[in-house]
Amino acid sequence: MNKFSRIASVGMLLLLPSLSTMACGTSNDPAQVVQAQVDAYNAHDIDAFAACYAENVTITNLSGEHKVIKGVQALKSAYAFLAKVPKEFHVEIVQRVVTGPTVVDKERVVGLPAGKGRPDAMAVYEVRNGKILNVWFPPEG
Repeated sequence: MNKFSRIASVGMLLLLPSLSTMACGTSNDPAQVVQAQVDAYNAHDIDAFAACYAENVTITNLSGEHKVIKGVQALKSAYAFLAKVPKEFHVEIVQRVVTGPTVVDKERVVGLPAGKGRPDAMAVYEVRNGKILNVWFPPEG
């Protein structure tokens, strides 16, 4: 491969959407859609993350501690912190259960400073037409 071919190949790769973005909206498999948003979250890629959600998404913390997030623009605002967190910050899926359009993940947050935040959380996702339509975060204890 000559130098021009390598440069052209790299340039073409840059034009391709990220793998996470491609999985969101192209697959109706709820587990694949949820995993794609986890991958985008862990990559701190807010655009790829938001691409996994329906325009009219609703995210509800069932403890009542946080305001309900409605719509992709509100989601982008709420998750803007992803651009500022250290590279080490990510979630690991400890357990996943899929039933029809519902995906339930037990998640472990990694990369938080000691004593900051809650390391384990549950998330319940409803996926419709290849996008996450609803998310519920149950209260912890």
